[in-house]
Amino acid sequence: MSDGRLQKTRVAVFYCTRSGNTKKIAESIAEEMNVSAIEAGAIGCGYNMKKCDLIFVGSGNYIKKPGAEVITFLETLVPADERYAVVFGTAGGSGTEHLDVMKKLLQEKGIKVLGEWTCPGQEFSLKNRGRPNEEDREDARIFAKKMLKRIEVI
Repeated sequence: MSDGRLQKTRVAVFYCTRSGNTKKIAESIAEEMNVSAIEAGAIGCGYNMKKCDLIFVGSGNYIKKPGAEVITFLETLVPADERYAVVFGTAGGSGTEHLDVMKKLLQEKGIKVLGEWTCPGQEFSLKNRGRPNEEDREDARIFAKKMLKRIEVI
């Protein structure tokens, strides 16, 4: 850090998914950030925020909550000073309550949430067929770049 601004940002992308919808978005964001998307359940407990400056955390909407793996990941996250997060997700139905839960868990750790993004996801009933599609994935990439620019010196 120099003058309170990040010179080079270390980014990580975490997600959980049951249908594969959120994984598609996580992979698009990760691709844009030049990192790999990581399943939150594979991390286990106690991820240390000192490893990165900005995390993207995503989940599907499971009865107005994020997936259990993301909840555990966020509840056991070890915060660090001046770290940032972005939440994202997919939902077969309407509502963004799952994003609100993720934001609250991050804010309780003192991590500043820069933004949120969501798109429809195909349900098992075939509602939202074909979503997220390539347009959704491109929108996620553009959103990720905007969030990175909010904290990075370019």
